[in-house]
Amino acid sequence: MASWCPNCGRQTSEGEKFCRQCGMPQHLRGEEASAWILEAQRSASPDAPYTQGMNPPPTAPTSQTGAAYLPPQSFGMAPQPPAYYPPAQAGHSHIRLGDWLSGGWKIYSQNWLLMSVATAIACGLGSVSAGILAGPLLMGLFRMAFKTMRQERPEFSDLFNWHGRFWPAFLAFLIFGLIYLGASGLSSNGPFSGLVSLVLWPFLTLMTGLTTAYLLERRPDVGSAINEVARMVFSRDALMWWVVGLVFTTISFAGIIGCFVGLFVTIPWMISASAVAYRDLFGIDDPNRTNQ
Repeated sequence: MASWCPNCGRQTSEGEKFCRQCGMPQHLRGEEASAWILEAQRSASPDAPYTQGMNPPPTAPTSQTGAAYLPPQSFGMAPQPPAYYPPAQAGHSHIRLGDWLSGGWKIYSQNWLLMSVATAIACGLGSVSAGILAGPLLMGLFRMAFKTMRQERPEFSDLFNWHGRFWPAFLAFLIFGLIYLGASGLSSNGPFSGLVSLVLWPFLTLMTGLTTAYLLERRPDVGSAINEVARMVFSRDALMWWVVGLVFTTISFAGIIGCFVGLFVTIPWMISASAVAYRDLFGIDDPNRTNQ
């Protein structure tokens, strides 16, 4: 069934979350749509008059077109849409690695010191707890990233702000860890040990991040979260998802070059990039859930 963008009048395709011509979120209707159009016109031409009910001229396409990262207005870029982002329709995922990396960097750079220190503490506590706290602490870092995306102020306490999600986060991290250890153990004495690591590690890195974000935002059971992420990753685009996981993994561990200190930059950057990817793939639920 054909549909048209309320802002520029362009015919949009099924499953298109953002208009590729003007960038307007296609789920907006009524007063929300009018408010977005007004804000977009003011942003493009602050001194131009606007009359309620008139169809404003189309806005020029920007680098944010197509559900890419929409940063806060302090960056001087496209206007921020409402905090709620509807989930993408299953089977209509779009891989935008460049947008995720650049958006993740913008999120990290807004609170770089806080996120770097929090990452260092998370790594330390995860190690001394034999990995028991690794999953929940990873969820805390995702909470910081999501709060930044919503133009809220992340706090150090967010690292430990699990709110009943400790065991799901722990269990998800444990499952992915056991999968890797099991596969590596079976091939440790054979010629395919390195190949198994090369194939599995990018997938597990990607799925661990997206599943943790899914548990934080949607609060499902662990099995449902893993199943939803796996259905998306192990699809006809599985090779491209492997590339995304490989890039995330490579950048994360590239911080080792800087005497391991670089890890506290590259890891929170990739967590933020995963948060942007999650936003584009699944949508962000009720923003008030962050503060519950």
